[in-house]
Amino acid sequence: DKAEAPIDSLASLVDRDALTGMFNRRALEARYPDLRAEGYTALAVIDLDHFKKVNDRYGHAMGDRVLQETAAALSSDPDTISFRMGGEEFAIVLPGTDLAAATELAERLRQAIADMRVEYQGKQLLLTCSFGVTASEQGAASLEQLLSSADIATYRAKHLGRDRVAVEHIIPVTKTE
Repeated sequence: DKAEAPIDSLASLVDRDALTGMFNRRALEARYPDLRAEGYTALAVIDLDHFKKVNDRYGHAMGDRVLQETAAALSSDPDTISFRMGGEEFAIVLPGTDLAAATELAERLRQAIADMRVEYQGKQLLLTCSFGVTASEQGAASLEQLLSSADIATYRAKHLGRDRVAVEHIIPVTKTE
């Protein structure tokens, strides 16, 4: 047990984002086959709106605080597993293939972030974010397909004015011979 403890500790460092404590993209990629087998076949990509302006106006310490608070809000739902993909982008995997249920859950999380009041050194900041949601029937889509589809939806949410949830359906590709 003593020999395994340092290994477990190092493995945790590799799979976790140091700033937020969330699982990172590497962990998502490594764990996705098991998550899909467990029924996590819906995915949302979350992008904080105008995050660069937060860092530029308030400094990186405030930006770090925003990322930590966002991570806490996204990790608050017991039915999802959250990941920090990098920068101000996050992902959550959701159980099931019902896009309506996934969209409803994403909307609740989007609202939780909009309701946050991030405070740092006497300054208070309100946030918004854009969600892109997708799902794969019977878990047929790869992680890359889900991420690509959710990214398309996230860009649509931003194009439509930000601070919203957009959905992208995955169209199954059939191979022809």
